[in-house]
Amino acid sequence: MANAVAVLMIDTEPPIMMSCAEDAGIPKGTVLALSSPFTVAATSNVNDLFGGIAAEEKISRDGKVKIAVYRKGYFKCEAGSNGVTVGLPVVIDDGANEFTNLAADDSDLGYVFGTALESATNGQFFLMQLGTQ
Repeated sequence: MANAVAVLMIDTEPPIMMSCAEDAGIPKGTVLALSSPFTVAATSNVNDLFGGIAAEEKISRDGKVKIAVYRKGYFKCEAGSNGVTVGLPVVIDDGANEFTNLAADDSDLGYVFGTALESATNGQFFLMQLGTQ
């Protein structure tokens, strides 16, 4: 299921407001990458920096440049092509909204989005604790 969105199971902190592009269209539940300054966009590639998960829909060209973002909580997310393993830190796989295990040779500076609380293979959903690293 390509580009599936993350589903909030338990929120542990309220979302915070972050900047985004005015012309960005971001569905609720989209996994977000961080850029500077304090700006988020939909994830798209391996080693995207941890931004969070969209707590609301952002409509393209709606005049707004802010979006509410979860940075903590428990979410159902989709495993990417290499899957995820329970207990391991997860990072963005080669696609929007998909996760894989942090590789031993990866730099983990800001790449970790959370911890897998279930194992899953490609296309399966798993429970993730967001923002644990």
